[in-house]
Amino acid sequence: MKIINYKTIFLILISTFTYSQNTEKKMNKNVPNSVEIVDNHLDQFFDIDADIKVFDEIESEIIHRDIYLIKATEDRPYHILLSCGMSALPMTIPEDIDSSEFVEIMILLPKEWNLEYESFSDEKNYWPLRAMKGIMITPHEDNTWFGFGHTYAYEGNDEFAEGIGFNSLMLAHSMELSDDFTQIELANDKVIDIYTLIPLYKEELKFKKKNGTSALLELFDEFGIEEIVQIGRKNVCK
Repeated sequence: MKIINYKTIFLILISTFTYSQNTEKKMNKNVPNSVEIVDNHLDQFFDIDADIKVFDEIESEIIHRDIYLIKATEDRPYHILLSCGMSALPMTIPEDIDSSEFVEIMILLPKEWNLEYESFSDEKNYWPLRAMKGIMITPHEDNTWFGFGHTYAYEGNDEFAEGIGFNSLMLAHSMELSDDFTQIELANDKVIDIYTLIPLYKEELKFKKKNGTSALLELFDEFGIEEIVQIGRKNVCK
């Protein structure tokens, strides 16, 4: 598996889970990460010629957050952005909840999406990575957790980028990728769950909060909404 690293300095993210990053600090080499685990997992699915790049975070606090870009192919017409680092520390799961304390996230983007580093000055290209970084750090900063059906939105429920319509993301089970890919077995008999991120319009977020995740997923199925992000797709609650 051929992996290219891109060193990136992540910008300040303003969200419902706000945080700031001091860009003058150097990365603490003791900050935990999941690189070895994720690398070994991907080796099971992609050969040495696979086109995989890593957007590597230079400056990290609490956890080290990388994002793997697994580029689209003729047989798989979408890119996979996969987080690496969120599972480096366990989340705080309530005692009455049956959910893994270790999670990574991914988002599937159409092959036409511009993921060249130079394009990231345009928020319409960059917002999936920015949102992923926010989700990755939130449970470790706020002593909370993410699991199936949870949602993430920016402060004020603003759009992720002007004109795209989506203002939130919902964690769900992948419809495109198998359980073998979306679950990583650990040596201690625990599992890292990899959830896919489904972008939502504000009306869909409101519906989900009122009626639940399953009801929203049923609407998606009824209207043929796919897991692969489609800007301008139908709003199923409008």
